Amino acid sequence: MFAELLLAATFQVGPFYEQRPADDYLAVRPFYAHEGDVDDVLWPVFTSHRDWWRFCFFLHYQSQDDGGWQFDFIPLWFNGHKPQRGESAAEDYWGLFPIYGHHPHILLMYDIDFALWPVWTRYRMPRPSEGKWLTTNTVLFPFFSWRDDGAWSFWPLYGINHQRESDHQYALWPIVTWANYREDRDTAGEGYSWMVWPLYGQIRRAREHQDLFIPPFFSWTETYSKSWIAHRNSAPEMRLRCPWPIFEWESNARRCRLSIWPLYERVDWRSYDKGDAAGSVTRFGWKLVELYDDETRVFPFWTSRKDDSYFRLWPFWETETTKDGSSKSRLLGLFPMRWVPSVDRNWSKFWTLYEKETNPVCTYHSLLWGIIRWRTVK
Repeated sequence: MFAELLLAATFQVGPFYEQRPADDYLAVRPFYAHEGDVDDVLWPVFTSHRDWWRFCFFLHYQSQDDGGWQFDFIPLWFNGHKPQRGESAAEDYWGLFPIYGHHPHILLMYDIDFALWPVWTRYRMPRPSEGKWLTTNTVLFPFFSWRDDGAWSFWPLYGINHQRESDHQYALWPIVTWANYREDRDTAGEGYSWMVWPLYGQIRRAREHQDLFIPPFFSWTETYSKSWIAHRNSAPEMRLRCPWPIFEWESNARRCRLSIWPLYERVDWRSYDKGDAAGSVTRFGWKLVELYDDETRVFPFWTSRKDDSYFRLWPFWETETTKDGSSKSRLLGLFPMRWVPSVDRNWSKFWTLYEKETNPVCTYHSLLWGIIRWRTVK
């Protein structure tokens, strides 16, 4: 083992300037940082990637490899170009919210049109299992709406909604609601449900029984999922809330959970395919203390993994080891979360006094923002 002392004046000047040509990395902190396809200017004020850029979280532009693009000035303006895809023709679109606009796709909604929102809105939603699309119109959202499958709503007085396997209705929402269900491969089967809020509600389906008292605070649920039955479990999956969210207990095909919020929680996960034990966690103080099988967390002060791949004693020390044996460590890690690339590029160097990066060949040390650097060869 030997050490080689290096001065970093060429590539690093305190926490303000750092350049690593081999990694395509340049930082003039806190004004500018570049790494690969990413550029930051006064992060988080401006960030650009290979195919998008963002300014102050309300100006955003994104392009696509097929020629499509979109520009947003949230929430007032958007415009863009959607290229031809299959039977869908190419189109240019724009919108000035809430005056008028057309957008091809937002969340689960397609071909959205609006005028003087909430005066009028129209959009489509896919029903892949039925091989069709449904168009919804709203007037004075959310008061009046109707859909081309017969569903309609005069909120909050009365409404009816058709889904693949069920019909849902309400009167004086949310006081009275009821639904009828047909048999379906992905749900709890045929049956019905109803609720008079806030007094009582019940669900009676082929594979689900539930009673709700003063919903959502008290409820008892019994279900029989196909995965649970497939593992020859004759007892139902169960869940008790008494009252929610303070006390909750459940046992099903995926997990067994006991929660006394915000003091204590215990979760034992099960393998969905075989039902075997797949891990566990014990929490105290909601998520302030978390004890996993392979990791201990005391947010934000302490995190350690049993295989020594990660350790943090906030705000003093942080180290992480990858599968190939390389690792990186730092003295003073004030940011309370694990390494965030944008924070690391633009801000973390100001409070990092010492860094160490280890690979299978050697270890690089950096002291006082890189003013003094040396290398230890294995």
